[in-house]
Amino acid sequence: MIQNVLSGADYAHVTLLESPFRRQRDETLETYLRVPTVDDILHRYRLQAGIPSSAEGMVGWGPSVGQYLGAYAKWYRNTGDRRLLRKATELFRGWCECAEKNEDVMNLGTYLWEKFLGGFLDLYEFMGLEEVRPWVRRITEYAKKTFDPRIPRDGLQSGAMLGQIEWYTLPENLFRAYQLFGDDLYREMAEQWLYPYLWDRLAAGDDRIGPRHAYSHVNSLSSAARAYMVTGEEKYLRTIEEGYRLLTERHIFVTGGYGPGETLFGEDPGYLGNSVLPSWDRELTETGKLTWKNFVGGLSTRSDSWGSCEVSCCSWAVFKLCNYLMKLTGDARYGDWCEKLLINGTLGQPPITDKGQVLYYASYFLDGALKSYEDRRLQHLGQNFVWQCCTGTFPQDTAEYANMIAYFDDHGIYVSQLIPAAVDFTVEKIPVTLFSDGNFPEDQEARFRVRVSEPVDFALRVRIPSWADGTNTVRVNGELQEAVAAPNTWLTLDRVWKDGDEITLSLPYRLRFRAVDPEHPNVVALVWGPLALCCDEMTVLVGDQAHPEEWIQPVPGEKNVFRTLPGHSGYYHQICRTFRPYYTVPLMTWYYMYNRIYPDNAALDREHQGT
Repeated sequence: MIQNVLSGADYAHVTLLESPFRRQRDETLETYLRVPTVDDILHRYRLQAGIPSSAEGMVGWGPSVGQYLGAYAKWYRNTGDRRLLRKATELFRGWCECAEKNEDVMNLGTYLWEKFLGGFLDLYEFMGLEEVRPWVRRITEYAKKTFDPRIPRDGLQSGAMLGQIEWYTLPENLFRAYQLFGDDLYREMAEQWLYPYLWDRLAAGDDRIGPRHAYSHVNSLSSAARAYMVTGEEKYLRTIEEGYRLLTERHIFVTGGYGPGETLFGEDPGYLGNSVLPSWDRELTETGKLTWKNFVGGLSTRSDSWGSCEVSCCSWAVFKLCNYLMKLTGDARYGDWCEKLLINGTLGQPPITDKGQVLYYASYFLDGALKSYEDRRLQHLGQNFVWQCCTGTFPQDTAEYANMIAYFDDHGIYVSQLIPAAVDFTVEKIPVTLFSDGNFPEDQEARFRVRVSEPVDFALRVRIPSWADGTNTVRVNGELQEAVAAPNTWLTLDRVWKDGDEITLSLPYRLRFRAVDPEHPNVVALVWGPLALCCDEMTVLVGDQAHPEEWIQPVPGEKNVFRTLPGHSGYYHQICRTFRPYYTVPLMTWYYMYNRIYPDNAALDREHQGT
């Protein structure tokens, strides 16, 4: 098996410090301890097993048991909160009781079964529940007996799947079970469900896949990562490296989100830009691009009810992929995509409610969007979109805050994300605590403190983000250092550290516009360092796209908030528009992520006249 270049924290020895990340994690954790109750989660399984249940059960899609177990296990590993251990154990044992009474309870289909397997393995690995082990084998034996690998293997999510949708995510946790237990059953089944249709194309640098389901296809790359770890075949490493490159170069929005209408690899190279245009826009109506092929082989239209990014699930897939790439390669650039979604995805989500309402889609339309719990889709049996897949990935996203900050090798620590935290590790048997206690992402610097009982030699490496292409500086105890701090590399400080040593890393932000894709160069979003900014009103911008700092100025007294100078909103000299970070936009407040921009009013006039 392949050994990682870097080891990860695996949710341990990292304490989140006061920050928006910590507050969101704690709020979500408390919600999931309170609701849903174990009785509500198990209600439908108990009825299936013939066990009396006095609970009302859960509305909507119903319980994502495996994902809830995974969140409890990872939170517990990080916090040691025994309430999480008790609830997870009760839920696991209650479900097993149902399966003992009626083995058809294990008839979950590929989609839910993979989540059960992942949650069970999380209980074993991060909670230490040994009683999980025989059940991992038991549900796998049942799945091997009931899943049909003869289904179409091109990834289209069609009716021919026979309840076996998103099957290409199966190998990840099957290979993981093989790594944990050494049982050939898991490896053999994992190899039965490999996905060469996608992986071989990506490994060859080819993203002409055809429209496919967005979240699960990015998630399938975690299966390729585990395939590489177990088999050592370089083609799987090429798959995830080239997949990361192709996706981030051609298929993501400025936030790091992806999958308009849950569709990835759109046939039209400008499908991202088309998806954010209003349905009445001339660019769509005159070219006939109001509809496009989707991930089931049918047609989709631009619709508010489908949104731009299935934000909880899409973030979860990216966090996992980046974590694998970081550990397998040690390459600093793989902290970039997940940083985008940590700040502009998960941190930008409003809290889940006790009713199971969650922000399902983040939307980036030119004609505006709202952060809303109202999903506007209703299934044929009356189920609405509460307690659905995103309520399983959102809590796991918040668990990843503590898991993506730090990595390690034999001589030190690699800080990948600047989330405020205290990280404990050991160098030459000497305990070290590194405090990252800045105010990221609100501030343009990172601050670190070292706590040791005696001086110790180790390397502190900090990832310099891709956006930090200005004059980055680093000081140790106030003294300017000559260390190189270039984007997408590790800043390295290798020295004997003493108790109380302080490091200050300055990473100046700057304003810049990012086009949605090359086919729509004048459909842009404004960013400030790592922060995606939103306009407060629908607008057309007029100004130098390469130098927004010349006509967009900071608002005095408001942090990270900007306003255009007069004369830069269409023809109207008196209008000024305000931009603020997307992650700070509250519920039910209109925002405008993307806007059209023109160099001057003459260009705007030519566009209006169609010349």
